[in-house]
Amino acid sequence: MIQTKSKWHQWLANRLGVALIIALLSASVSADLSVLSGRSHTTADMVKTQTTLLLDLGPEPAKALVNGIPLTINLNVLLVKESAWPWRINAAEWQYPFRIQYHALWNRYTLLQPVGGKFQAFTSLYEMLSSISLVTLQEQIPIGINQTDPLSIQVQLELDRRLLPGPLKLAALFFPSWQLDSGWQQWQVTR
Repeated sequence: MIQTKSKWHQWLANRLGVALIIALLSASVSADLSVLSGRSHTTADMVKTQTTLLLDLGPEPAKALVNGIPLTINLNVLLVKESAWPWRINAAEWQYPFRIQYHALWNRYTLLQPVGGKFQAFTSLYEMLSSISLVTLQEQIPIGINQTDPLSIQVQLELDRRLLPGPLKLAALFFPSWQLDSGWQQWQVTR
């Protein structure tokens, strides 16, 4: 005699399966890269930007770091010239790579700052990431931008997956724990 499950059991099993998959996917990501705030202003031919960042790598990238794999977190900045047209003009683009590493021999995390090339050592990952929370940048405004042009700044923080070793590059494509990206934040440049 062949027994079949009732429709109720099939419906319940399907719902539980979907709920389990959603729970596993959401539990695997506890990392966060965020641009919390920022402001920019111009002085003569320079644009100065101050931004507050939140960096939390999460368990998988932190584990890779402790196992000797260096990571790079890029701070991408766009200077945008506002336009009456529906599109905007990127007047300038800058990238600031923060290179982080763990040295087992010293039991220290190291950070190579992109601005000034300053090298620092820290006793904990939290301490190192907290040191990147407030960033001040200053760049020259490109030729062709007038003092009266309305400008805005867009800022994004991302884990540079292109610099990962081969096997991790593949994992970074599929696992959300490696797809760290703050998205773009934008604010007006004041004069």
